[in-house]
Amino acid sequence: MDITSIINKKRMGKELTKDEIKVFIGKYTKDEISEAQASALLSYIYVEGMTEREIVDLTIEMANSGDVIDLSQISNYIVDKHSTGGVGDKATLILMPIIASLGLPVAKISSRGLGISGGTIDKLESIPGFNTEITIDEFKKNIKNIGVSIINQTLNLAPAESKIYKLRNEIGCKDSVPIIAASLMSLKLATGSNKIVFDITCGRGTYIKTKEEAKKLSRILKRLGVLLNKEVTSVITLMDEPLGYSIGHILEIKETLECLQGRMTQDVGDVIVSLGRAILELATNSKDKVKNEKTILEAISSGRAYEKFKEMVKAQYGSMEFIDNPDKFPVAEKIVPLYSSNEGFVESIDADMVGSIARFLGAGRMNSDSEIDRTAGIVLQKKIGDSVKNGDILAYIHTDNDSKISGASQNLLQAFTFSNRPVAYKSRVLAII
Repeated sequence: MDITSIINKKRMGKELTKDEIKVFIGKYTKDEISEAQASALLSYIYVEGMTEREIVDLTIEMANSGDVIDLSQISNYIVDKHSTGGVGDKATLILMPIIASLGLPVAKISSRGLGISGGTIDKLESIPGFNTEITIDEFKKNIKNIGVSIINQTLNLAPAESKIYKLRNEIGCKDSVPIIAASLMSLKLATGSNKIVFDITCGRGTYIKTKEEAKKLSRILKRLGVLLNKEVTSVITLMDEPLGYSIGHILEIKETLECLQGRMTQDVGDVIVSLGRAILELATNSKDKVKNEKTILEAISSGRAYEKFKEMVKAQYGSMEFIDNPDKFPVAEKIVPLYSSNEGFVESIDADMVGSIARFLGAGRMNSDSEIDRTAGIVLQKKIGDSVKNGDILAYIHTDNDSKISGASQNLLQAFTFSNRPVAYKSRVLAII
């Protein structure tokens, strides 16, 4: 069975067998087929789609391409929350310690970011000393002892998924629903989590553009959960506007610390409470919406979530000096205010444009080999619905590069639109499936 025949079969819109999918994943993981051949097959999958059975087989083979962690001896309820990503998306950073502080063990596998938003790993690695490449034994020990740990996918965890993730971004197939679904679920199989909540972001600031596409992905993930013996819930959230006010690695860590101490924007609060409630419903079988939401908020107000975050940082060798004193984090050489020439109310903030500007400033990768500037980014001073006067500061641009300030400022102004009438706040949470 050769890869060319597999490519041609999918090109003709036919269903691949389990063995054909196994051959593709095995050979691609071992670099026995070319990037051009893998690109061709992913492109035909993008165009022709996959059946439910194909997606299940692809999920299993990606998970089995490397190590699979068994956490069953720690708990029957291993929780994971996974986001499809977006501009300013620090929800995972905030939720992990909240859930762990409630006695529910959290096992998280993540990766470095590509495109307009940085990954959770990049953000945590902005804390001096924080090690995301701990051994699997350390990972298990942390989950058992403190209830939460995160590990980088560069270890031998679903290596096929990691390669396919990079490739589908490079060839314009990043919004292929079958591949996304298999990718997400393969990571959960690899890490041993069995209570999974997906944050499916949609809108301008992420690669899933519409609510309908997000619902389609959510239904597939739900079905995969049933077939693979995982309990799955998806929360669909809107990413037309950046989440919170900070975009950039150190900037988002600082905002995370503020959120865990109870100081968060309304949009972040809505997303965190909804995701946390969904996790509690899965892990505790409690359907009391009000009680679950109160439990999440109390984990923050009591300080337990913040303390759990500190435990996680310490366990993974991060410097507590920076957590206790966030002003010690390095800052960009230039912090430039962006002034408004408009009056009225902020009607929209184009998340895609803001993310692209942040990447231009150095806060995001153009490709997997790119370096990132951890101090670069944008801090919004106005959110949708806020009133604005001429001369008010809309945002601050953080950069070490003088030559980028003018272009970033002009483009960032264009990301804001204004209305003469008050703009009502709308929750970012669109649906729970």
